[in-house]
Amino acid sequence: MDALSMLIIRAFLSYSDVFLLVFVRIIAFILIAPAFSGNNINNLSKLAFAASAAYLVTSSGLVTSAISVDSGPGFVLLVLQEFLTGFITGFIVYLAFSIVFFSGQLIDFQIGFAMVNVFDPITQIQVPIVGNLFFLTLLAMLVQSGGINALLSALFHSYEILPIGGAMILNNRALMQIVLDLMGSFMVLAIQTALPIMGTIMIIDVSLGLLVKAVPQMNVFVVGMPIKLLVGLAMLFVLAPILSHIYNSIFELAFTAAIGTLRSLAIEFFPATP
Repeated sequence: MDALSMLIIRAFLSYSDVFLLVFVRIIAFILIAPAFSGNNINNLSKLAFAASAAYLVTSSGLVTSAISVDSGPGFVLLVLQEFLTGFITGFIVYLAFSIVFFSGQLIDFQIGFAMVNVFDPITQIQVPIVGNLFFLTLLAMLVQSGGINALLSALFHSYEILPIGGAMILNNRALMQIVLDLMGSFMVLAIQTALPIMGTIMIIDVSLGLLVKAVPQMNVFVVGMPIKLLVGLAMLFVLAPILSHIYNSIFELAFTAAIGTLRSLAIEFFPATP
């Protein structure tokens, strides 16, 4: 083995612990983040992608450490801390994109699809029909618009915001506030997405109620269900162009929440200066 090969091996071994910690944060993010976590992507590809990204991050010189560990148990705890950091960040992004499942459930309830769910092969869970349609459409927009590159860039620069070992996960009030604010935005955006169809169906319900008063012999259930179904599907077709605006709002919410999560995790180690 020549001198160059020995030099490369020694350099790799000297940074192997840093590489492992970076790899753990990235693989934890990939396991839960949208467009990465689906079972349609095999685990070997996920590992290879995470290892490649970890190598690029490690060799970039951006990785710093907030603490030093000299013992085996301490290093294990550090690995666990980095895993939770990546997992929490990915979960926040997934939570933002899950808004469409809630809005889809509201729409399904109005047009009569609430009694039927479909099995999503990506997430391996039962999801509402319209919600699954919205989610798959937003994932396609995420890939087409380069949103995945933006999320990976945020993860790449996360080491500038939150160095290795700098996360405060337990008893972190700032992190809880980020989650609560996201849940509030979750409810508002989900209702805004479903509101046009919900309002239209409500108008139909009021009209059918008035019609029953005028014609008591009419069976409103037999007449009303097909009408609400057809109008709901027509409204989905009419409102399809606004999905791009919904995607922009959700992606902005997810990106802002991910950056805010990283900063909230680091707030105990880097408090604001007066």
